[in-house]
Amino acid sequence: MTLPAQAPLADEETPAHPRPSRWPWVAGVLVVLLAAAGVYWFVLRDGGDVQQTVATTGGELNKAVPDGTFAFTVSAVRCGVPKVGDEFVGLEPQGSYCLVDVLVKNGGTTPEYFDSTSQKAYDGAGAEFDTDMQAEVFVNTNAQNFLDQINPGSQVKGTLVFDVPAGTTLASMVLHESPSSPGARIALK
Repeated sequence: MTLPAQAPLADEETPAHPRPSRWPWVAGVLVVLLAAAGVYWFVLRDGGDVQQTVATTGGELNKAVPDGTFAFTVSAVRCGVPKVGDEFVGLEPQGSYCLVDVLVKNGGTTPEYFDSTSQKAYDGAGAEFDTDMQAEVFVNTNAQNFLDQINPGSQVKGTLVFDVPAGTTLASMVLHESPSSPGARIALK
């Protein structure tokens, strides 16, 4: 014999399953949106081809070209250098070195830093080359450090060093006041 199922008493309530909290999902979505906005702001907004972001003002050897508060004058370019340093301590490139003598003048009203890592060189085919900071230490032993502040109205002279494939000659450079400035293109021929 089967007994009929009993109805729950009025005092008894069926346990309600608690609703999962939506807060972790909302927080996660906000973090993703903020991260995407950060990537856009710091990376993609200035992204694109260097040709599009470079100031239209062009320059040439021995003529000052401005970018922001800095004015750059390139006075000499020497490529095919096999080593930098002296007879006791030297550094050899993977290819060969191109040495670029540059004068940087601060025309602003506040002290500013010159960051050699923001400077780019290009060959005739448009291949881009970064500076070799380690080699710059060997080359600029008697020059003011590029990372020192340049006071308003003052200038600093030094040599930028690029490690390029052997046989490469540089056709142009883009010199920057800061990593996000448009840059000043200077023809090297």
